[in-house]
Amino acid sequence: MKKLYFSFLALTAAGTFHAQVKSINAPRLDKKASFEVGSSVAHKPSADAKATTIWSDDFSTAANWAIASTGSNPEQWHFINTPNSIPVSALSPFAAPTAANGFLFVNSDANNTQDQDGTPIITTATTVNAIDCSAHSVVKVKYNHNFRWWHDTRGIRVSGDNGVTWTEFLISDETDYFTPNQNSANPEVTVIDISSIAAGQSQVKIQFYYNDNDYWGWYWAVDDVELYVPEANDVKLNSVLWGSTGFWAERLAYYQVPQSQVTEVEFSGLVENIGAQNQTDAVFTATTGSYTGASAATPIAVGQIDTLDCATSFTPGSSIANHALSANVALGVTDGDPSNNALNNFATIAVNPYVYARDNGTATNGSFNGGMGFEVGNIFDIFSNVSIGGGSVYINGAAEPGAEIYLKLYSIDPATGDFLYVDETGPYVLQNADLDAEVTLSFLGGSYPLNAGEAYLLVAGSNGDGGATNDLVVGTAGPAPAQTCYYYDMTDLTWYYTTSQPMVRMNFDPALGVNEEVASFGLEVAPNPAADATNVTFTVKNTTDAIINVIDMAGKVVATQTLAGINGTQNVAINTSALNNGMYTVSVAANGTIVTKKLAIRK
Repeated sequence: MKKLYFSFLALTAAGTFHAQVKSINAPRLDKKASFEVGSSVAHKPSADAKATTIWSDDFSTAANWAIASTGSNPEQWHFINTPNSIPVSALSPFAAPTAANGFLFVNSDANNTQDQDGTPIITTATTVNAIDCSAHSVVKVKYNHNFRWWHDTRGIRVSGDNGVTWTEFLISDETDYFTPNQNSANPEVTVIDISSIAAGQSQVKIQFYYNDNDYWGWYWAVDDVELYVPEANDVKLNSVLWGSTGFWAERLAYYQVPQSQVTEVEFSGLVENIGAQNQTDAVFTATTGSYTGASAATPIAVGQIDTLDCATSFTPGSSIANHALSANVALGVTDGDPSNNALNNFATIAVNPYVYARDNGTATNGSFNGGMGFEVGNIFDIFSNVSIGGGSVYINGAAEPGAEIYLKLYSIDPATGDFLYVDETGPYVLQNADLDAEVTLSFLGGSYPLNAGEAYLLVAGSNGDGGATNDLVVGTAGPAPAQTCYYYDMTDLTWYYTTSQPMVRMNFDPALGVNEEVASFGLEVAPNPAADATNVTFTVKNTTDAIINVIDMAGKVVATQTLAGINGTQNVAINTSALNNGMYTVSVAANGTIVTKKLAIRK
């Protein structure tokens, strides 16, 4: 199971819902990173930057490091000079600047015979010689690394007293890389302010540690470590918080906005002072087209991160257009390293006729329930009255052709926060062509009016196949704010929230849903799973003949009934006592249309 790329369940407590408040009475589905994947951007002094290197090591000399491990497990830190040894193709070869002349490497993935044997891999690499930082009041450590996470933990420890005591800086565990991505960047460059331990000390030591926690973990590669004094004046734009705020009281980023829902977009920048001096006048600016929004000049102390809000918002025009967003931060003095001050084209808002999307269109992972039933989707704020006829879901390539899926719409009770069922689409059976593609479906009840000033939940779901396959895997596109995307687990009948962004989108095209009720017949199969019998219920609007077939997974018809001259709602009993346990397809053909639904037999 460890090599699956999808979201798994990990529960924590959450708040309750009140009108105009974003939270709902649901525990957390997965754990949000304490820092975003890829956000630890390298601090790279330019040629004229006033940064001072105190000490550095490129791991070309093994004698500079003392390797130790606990227990009898043979795997531990070792030195290699083959960058293509990384066991994950997406991260190979290791792209650290000097990887070819040697780097530090531990490979739990190759040690699977020791997995869960009661002896976890715990290995450390410690500088042999102490480092003199006594002349410096600010000290930072920077290094290149590359890893994939699977229940293992990794980090750096720093000692200011020649190894007598250590302070630990955890780099990754499940709270960091559980979602949306198990992979680091290649290379990931991490910068940590260690002034509280190292500044003014003459006996500083650095230690890298790795613990697979007695799991068949992955690996860690480390190279090019440096202790340095940063530039006097240096700020970094870590990320941009942008989006529109409505009933849900959370600023939600909409990457596709239908013309009917155009509204103001707000911007804030998360700005970090990574220099050696306090700053008094950092200014964050967001731009797109002719719009420029700026924050007030804001003081930021050394090592602190502050949120700088643009004083004005941006409202796109109602014309169909793409609005590329950029942002930067500037100081009143010269920034020692301006290379990390800007995020150019960090997102694009696509104003279009009908599609309302919170995902950025790039699938990075998926959400599923191991073949059991589930629903997952997004909260959408509605800013102008509109009618919805359906929506779409992006299907991850690991989904199972033949899985039966649907979309479902919920409104939200403003008093209790309950999700209230509104409508759903007819069942749709995934085809091979649907993998790594978007599937658009229409609601059975036709168009439904959505009210301005309210929020709605649209989910994609499946009743599952009893765990026989992955069944439905919904594409996810990076992180999402907590308590804005929800997951319903049919195994425990509980709503959770997820911080992986489901690729589930609203669609206001008036053509959606117009003929869906006729085409789908409102087909229902119950009980499902069945033992000795099930009932097939459907409705036809014109007098017609109908054929009901039950088909096994090999494509063989194992039961059939023909109905002549029927009209209206039909309820047909199907004897399943002779059928073996497993998954089947119920097919109803009438009026030139064939509609199918999955049927599970369990005895």
